[in-house]
Amino acid sequence: MNKKIILIFIAFVIFSNSLASQELWDTQAGRNRIFNALVNIFADNYWDPDYREWDSWGDKFRDDVINAKDRADFDSVLRRMIYELDDDHSRWLGLINVPLSLDNGDIHQLTNLRPGIGFSHQFLFKQGIAIDRVYPETPAAKAGLHRGDLIVSVNGEDLSTASATSKIMSYISDAVTAGSVVFEVLRNGRTVEFTIKPEDIDFDRVQDLPQAEMLDNTTGYIYLPSFNLNNIASEIHKMIADLKAQGAKSLVLDLRDNLGGHLDEMGMVLGAFIEGDWAQAVGHGEIIWTPTYYLANGKGINKLVSPSGRVVSSNAISNPVKFDGALALIVSSVNSSAGEISALVLQDLGRATIIGEQTDGNVEAIQIFDLPDGSAVYVAVANIKGINGTDYTTGVTPDVIVKDNLEELVRGYDAPIAAALKELKSLPFTPGKYWK
Repeated sequence: MNKKIILIFIAFVIFSNSLASQELWDTQAGRNRIFNALVNIFADNYWDPDYREWDSWGDKFRDDVINAKDRADFDSVLRRMIYELDDDHSRWLGLINVPLSLDNGDIHQLTNLRPGIGFSHQFLFKQGIAIDRVYPETPAAKAGLHRGDLIVSVNGEDLSTASATSKIMSYISDAVTAGSVVFEVLRNGRTVEFTIKPEDIDFDRVQDLPQAEMLDNTTGYIYLPSFNLNNIASEIHKMIADLKAQGAKSLVLDLRDNLGGHLDEMGMVLGAFIEGDWAQAVGHGEIIWTPTYYLANGKGINKLVSPSGRVVSSNAISNPVKFDGALALIVSSVNSSAGEISALVLQDLGRATIIGEQTDGNVEAIQIFDLPDGSAVYVAVANIKGINGTDYTTGVTPDVIVKDNLEELVRGYDAPIAAALKELKSLPFTPGKYWK
């Protein structure tokens, strides 16, 4: 399974609110107490109680935990222990200053500022590097670089002669260090030169920022790389409203490589296209809550409601929009968690045509728990199913199978977008071959 999963966060956290001793692990008795608490948390809260024989699972690691020589060794054993579950969601966090709420933006308080230009790319042997994404608000975006641009030289260094990505990256790194980067870019068969001054970039933030544009006079486009940012649903609703104002009657929602994020934010994004109950969360063989979206008093509200009617979690956005036009949604094979569930829900409810590649079905929701020493752990507490019981663990099977092709992209042809346009417009042919 893909271990790069971005987790689905439930928008509440369980904490003791006491100042736990971080030195508890210093003694064997203390380490044993932490370890027992961890095993009990999984036994009591893991969504599938039969996934492991939990005491036996713990016994395999108990001696290594109790005899850990230092904190790093202690954390390493527990990290390995939870990794052994192979569920792609549960994870040992160790001693961290965990925010009381994971939906208030604190998850991005620690920034990853470093000098850069602001794009992701892939290496094309004997050609150069193909830009597959330009991050918003970065020097690359400000300079006008585009997805599909082929960089053929950096500060006069011909990239077609480089035999390895490491050599190319050294050219770019040296240029960034020098403070000025001159790119020669092949675009639409013509060479265009860009002079760019690197800036400090918070890559953790900009890589999660969505982007929107009009593909043509009546088709809007939104790229949503993650549901992880604070208030991402509000931003998507604003983007949809703006696209509608520009004349969008249909919409392409591009979720390629979306690894997940906050469940509540995802639910409010879905609310732009659907209303009512939209899934089921199953734990210990029972429905433990049902997510639902509705409009009230000018707000879009997403709630998680237990079978008894108790509101487990509730989040809202102001100025929600409703998009009733045709919708095409694009996924890639690495989509997971909320990046899969969103596509599965819209497909299950007949609201979107899905374009792209088969996904794996990593559809668990997590909750964060604290331990006696102040450590924290993510535990998969629910498995998500369709509102009518559809099994989502089989992953997304697109209505139209299309795979990205890097060679075609640098020639100006984005195959999944072209396929989406074909479906939205009911065309008998695939439009826009080399359409840029």
